[in-house]
Amino acid sequence: MDEHPPVEEPLELPVRALRPGMYLYSLGVQWAFHPFVRNQFTLDEESIAKIRQLGLEHVWIDPTRSTVAIPRASLSPRAAAATSGETESPDLRPAIGRGRDWARRLTQEARSAVKRMLDNAHAGRAIHLQDIDAVSGELCAALNDHPDAMLAFGRIRARDSYTYQHSVNVGVLLMAFAKHLGMPENHVRTLGTAGMVHDIGKTLIPDGLITKPGPLTADEYEVVKSHTTRGAELLRGINGIKPLIADIAEQHHERIDGSGYPHGRTGDELSIEARMASIVDVYDAVTAIRAYHDGRPPTEGLRIILGEAGRTFDTTLAQRFVRCIGVYPPGSLVRLTNDHLAVVLEPRANQIDRPLVRTIYDIRHARMLDTPRTLDLADPRARHRVVSYERPEDWAVPPELYVY
Repeated sequence: MDEHPPVEEPLELPVRALRPGMYLYSLGVQWAFHPFVRNQFTLDEESIAKIRQLGLEHVWIDPTRSTVAIPRASLSPRAAAATSGETESPDLRPAIGRGRDWARRLTQEARSAVKRMLDNAHAGRAIHLQDIDAVSGELCAALNDHPDAMLAFGRIRARDSYTYQHSVNVGVLLMAFAKHLGMPENHVRTLGTAGMVHDIGKTLIPDGLITKPGPLTADEYEVVKSHTTRGAELLRGINGIKPLIADIAEQHHERIDGSGYPHGRTGDELSIEARMASIVDVYDAVTAIRAYHDGRPPTEGLRIILGEAGRTFDTTLAQRFVRCIGVYPPGSLVRLTNDHLAVVLEPRANQIDRPLVRTIYDIRHARMLDTPRTLDLADPRARHRVVSYERPEDWAVPPELYVY
């Protein structure tokens, strides 16, 4: 009952990485031992659930007949080496190192894809939203396997690329937030796409206004605010686009007390996704490095969100967002009570001020630690606590090297 063989070598993929739209080439078991009518077919949510119930660890996917991108981050070491032209060797880096490298690569690829999309929109060329959908799928898969590495690399910014970096980070943060709230995975991916295109209307605004370092005049501000409606109109002109994507572009500056724009909607007039997007957009904007100023520390960004909870932001969602990323988000550099600098690895859901950290630098002796140590500050036996957030540029210590 098998179909014709694929054009190229099938790829071995762990079952946890399966996504709707992938084309199953082989389960690795005989037809009589699985519940499907055929051995080869396009996966959907129901068939993936059945495969997981079989207890299999890996299956084989045909990339030539899949309608979604196959995240290289999810491939087995052998398959990943094959797709990159590398050969497998005994000294393959440990999985923890691959997590960091995958996070860096995916973040860079996503920023490049968003830049191309925004450049096309600015030039009046066709927008290929399927490219952003594919990137969203890869980022979503990476968030499943390496959530903290992905969030940490979102904090690595260049001063001259704010728009592209902000768009990608809003997409990643929205997906992480949606996962934290337990939303279905296909909806999570849609929110990732929505986040990455939420500011597309800014490509239709004069560059001088978008990058103006000083205050805008009243007239200039009205022009800038129009990016919400203009972006939504542009997106709604794309065939097959999900309405939610355009809605978020239009509503991410709305506030629950009606003080936002463009329509001044309040409370229940805004979808939960629009309320989520407003929180994520502000948090990333205030903590981002830009050409004309340094970003605020993550702790201050979260204080702003919580300070506006109940007024401009939904209280429950604001609190859940803080629990999602932690008071000290992954990738943050912090000082401990023993005067060691540490990089935050993971937040702790029930003790958000006591994350899992890796110590890397001894401030008293002004030296890097010979052997970085991983400490769970939420452990009752832990002797040290976080004293403060530290700016990495003040110490010339790149936290991303120690995330994973």
